[in-house]
Amino acid sequence: MRDTVTVRRAPIIVKRGMESRDWDNAAEFALENVQVVAQSTSREFEDRVTQVSDRRTLRAMYSADIKPGDRVEWNGETYEVEGEVFHTKSPTGRVSSTRCTLVRWEG
Repeated sequence: MRDTVTVRRAPIIVKRGMESRDWDNAAEFALENVQVVAQSTSREFEDRVTQVSDRRTLRAMYSADIKPGDRVEWNGETYEVEGEVFHTKSPTGRVSSTRCTLVRWEG
């Protein structure tokens, strides 16, 4: 695993009783030794392309600091962690890993 991504983690704030992320004050750090691979993509049309979604799988070391709600910048694009982050420990400890789905939308 030779890729490096930038992880952005925004604090949660409460505005008018609603929780949201404060992306203007997000912490940013590099996550090294990861692998980002294609998962799926789709396009919707209404006379022209109106929406594109791009899903990828991020694989990293078991101890990788990545959480649901984080944003990940990779290859010039910004993705969001979709769903849960899975930390899988192998019985021997040799191939323990972290895995999550990244998604990017346009349109």
